[in-house]
Amino acid sequence: MKNFKIVLTIVTAFAAGFIVSTVIHKDKHVQEAQEEAGEENGVIKVTKDSQGLLNMETAEVKKAPLLEKLPVTGQIAQDVEQTNYVAAPKAGVVVENTAQLGAIVKKGDILCRIKPDDEDAVIDVKSPYEGVVIADFDKVGEKVETVSSLCAIADLSKIWANFDIYEKDLAKIKVDQKIVVHALAYPQESFEGKVVFISPRVDDTTRTIKIRALVYNPEYLLKLGMFVNAEIISESDQEYLTLPVSAVQTLGDKKIVFVKMSDQEFQMREVKIQSQTIDQVAISEGVNAGEKVATQGSFLLKSGLLKDELEGE
Repeated sequence: MKNFKIVLTIVTAFAAGFIVSTVIHKDKHVQEAQEEAGEENGVIKVTKDSQGLLNMETAEVKKAPLLEKLPVTGQIAQDVEQTNYVAAPKAGVVVENTAQLGAIVKKGDILCRIKPDDEDAVIDVKSPYEGVVIADFDKVGEKVETVSSLCAIADLSKIWANFDIYEKDLAKIKVDQKIVVHALAYPQESFEGKVVFISPRVDDTTRTIKIRALVYNPEYLLKLGMFVNAEIISESDQEYLTLPVSAVQTLGDKKIVFVKMSDQEFQMREVKIQSQTIDQVAISEGVNAGEKVATQGSFLLKSGLLKDELEGE
């Protein structure tokens, strides 16, 4: 099976190279306006079918703050923001327990049934809250009073998460800053939240600072005590023309992008990068807001451009 995957990878790479070499063509005529600007850009033509085979994607040039992501690791806290206790409406005996420990309940769901001391009929005890049953106190056959707690329901749609950050990164962290949490159990999911507390103390052993975040967990996927990774998002005060890092290619000593001019044409443009993070680049010259630029597949466009130039020599 492993050998088959290796062979498949080689065949796929060869096929992609063949497609690029056969469908990419550089127009030898550069528009007059480009010549006046001193640009040496070309137009590369790629059919729609080939774009699909190459899984080509584009991103729009947007004027926005530059985002920087600080990766951190941590754990979902064991304590919760809000826990509600449900009391017995009447003294009596528990005859059925329908919502046991760990059950997800909605407002109005039946938690248990009680036979009151002064009545023959059994009454339903309904949940006045929505959440997860984190403590179950009622047992079938047991006597309960109106001061008795039948169960505890926690609102896990918003949970706490604790993270460690290094001293060198402390200046980048502020209360109310956005955080995006990822769990190994759900690789396709992300959970947004915000920083709510930064410890005033540095740990003597690890030289890290504890921070706490409030994370939104509407489907109750994240569990108490779960280990998680996260990215703390900081925004620049200034807005830039921004693109994903994957859109920018290096050609000699130049930085270039491929602007989509039509359904089948991409124009090479030299750009000047003003600033850069792990995921984004801020561009000061070369593109305009609203233009679409190749991201996935831009390296193949560059490869095709170089191939045409070499063949033309």
